[in-house]
Amino acid sequence: MTFEQYWTILIKRWKLIVICFLFVGAGSFVGSKLIKPLYQASALVQVVIRSGSSNSADYNNLLASDQLVQTEAALTTSDPVLREVASHYPGMSVGQLAGEVSTAIKANTQLFEIDVVDPSPTRAASLANDVMATLIKQQLQSIQQDNTQAQLQIQKNIDLTSQQIDATTAKISALQAKGGNQAQVAPLQAQLAALQQKYSQWQSALVQLLLTQAQSGNTPLRLVQPAQPADSPVRANTLLYTAGGLLVGLLLGMLLALLYERLDTRVRTPEELTQLLDWPVLATIWRAGSSNPVDVINPTGDNVNVEPYRILRTNIGFANLDKPLRSLVVTSALPQDGKSVNAANLAIFMAKTGKNTLLIDADLRSPVQHMLFNLPPTALGLSNAVLAFSMPNVPIPPSYHQFAVNASQGGPATSNLSLEPFVHPVGIPNLWVMPSGPLPPNPSEFLESKAMQRLLGAIANCGSEVVIFDTPPLLGLSDASILASKVDGALVVVDTTRATKKKLKQMKAALSQTGVHVLGCVANKLRHKRNDSAYYYQYGEAQESREKSARNGLMPSVPTAAVIAEPSSEQKYRSN
Repeated sequence: MTFEQYWTILIKRWKLIVICFLFVGAGSFVGSKLIKPLYQASALVQVVIRSGSSNSADYNNLLASDQLVQTEAALTTSDPVLREVASHYPGMSVGQLAGEVSTAIKANTQLFEIDVVDPSPTRAASLANDVMATLIKQQLQSIQQDNTQAQLQIQKNIDLTSQQIDATTAKISALQAKGGNQAQVAPLQAQLAALQQKYSQWQSALVQLLLTQAQSGNTPLRLVQPAQPADSPVRANTLLYTAGGLLVGLLLGMLLALLYERLDTRVRTPEELTQLLDWPVLATIWRAGSSNPVDVINPTGDNVNVEPYRILRTNIGFANLDKPLRSLVVTSALPQDGKSVNAANLAIFMAKTGKNTLLIDADLRSPVQHMLFNLPPTALGLSNAVLAFSMPNVPIPPSYHQFAVNASQGGPATSNLSLEPFVHPVGIPNLWVMPSGPLPPNPSEFLESKAMQRLLGAIANCGSEVVIFDTPPLLGLSDASILASKVDGALVVVDTTRATKKKLKQMKAALSQTGVHVLGCVANKLRHKRNDSAYYYQYGEAQESREKSARNGLMPSVPTAAVIAEPSSEQKYRSN
């Protein structure tokens, strides 16, 4: 999917994105107000690494190592430190304090941070400083204890060595007093020299220990920056939470828009029709404000659908330039998509251009053309004509010239077969209507019979320039497919208020099997708004101009165009 397609989806679902944006943002704002604010205080500590060695390489290695820093950071939240700090604050437990104290090591430095989060900014700062002071205190005590033990051990060794020196010196003196030989005195003198050397080493060790203790300051920790009370909360920050909620809502809305588009099986716009079916949309018929036939049949004057039907008529003329279009079927995927109304209006607008137009109601299951044009239910129609052409030797009264059928067309020799009894004028010049007639029990076999073939041959030579067949829906029935294979083209009517991708794909597959040339489709019952540019131009401005002229007395009010035929009270209008 390209960026342009993603952008189109986001523009199409902008309402969903705005709702998520505002809803999540408002929820974050309200939630931040309900959450108890928490303040954070931080104390910055440096771990000072010292080395008694003069080797610079060893010293650099010590500086590069962060093990001591990690150790000190871990000791900060140890139980001895937290237990002593908690004892300074009545009512605070070690577990509660452990939930508020944390440490953060500064990468590639000898620094770490002691962070305390508490509902009180003052107490948060006090706790952070207290934790740091307690850690330094305990480490100092530990270092002093270690130094004391080391001093005592060295002093003990010095005293023991001194005693050994005194004992050896006394032995040497006693031997010399007795006149002992040199062989007896020499080992004792060597032992005395070793003890004196050892005594000197212990003395040097004691001096070095005292010197190191004085130089190191007794602890490697140094407080670089004490904690200060915070001015704003770190949690339940209304501005931060609201901004984050708005951002999350925006991303969530975009995600839902893309997901909804993927899962949505509806087809509601002409652009979606073109993309799905790969057929041109020849016209967009606006949804009428009511089911009154005044609004849908033979629209005239300022009716919003006058121009769309003219566009449909023109586009059908351009759809087949190589071969003149003489016959076409008007069908749909499902019942109640508006195919019959579109077929009727297309026939009317074709006739208005001066073309002899014949409208045939080929829906032998649920016909409505006789109701739309107020023809009697008993009027002869398509089924009667097929029966007549199945018995070609039965004489029929002479026809008008334009409906005379040559006996040599469409089958066996006949005598004066006529279409006149089956076609009826409806008060519109150049337009004749053939209703369905009595409904047969087997419409599919009826339409596929040889008699129907002869009838189609007769219709092709009856003098009509355009023949329009109103057929049943395609899905689930074979009637429309049978007729579609016998005409020059097919026009598909799609109800944009309830069309689905699955049904439209099935309809396209059914038409593809017939091999018929699909002229295009009509986006029917499209919902319009007053600010739609095309709708406003062809309807809104004309209405405003007429109302202004009427107010100025320049033109009288003109009643709307009359209906071709008003259906009887027991026959309610059905938009098939």
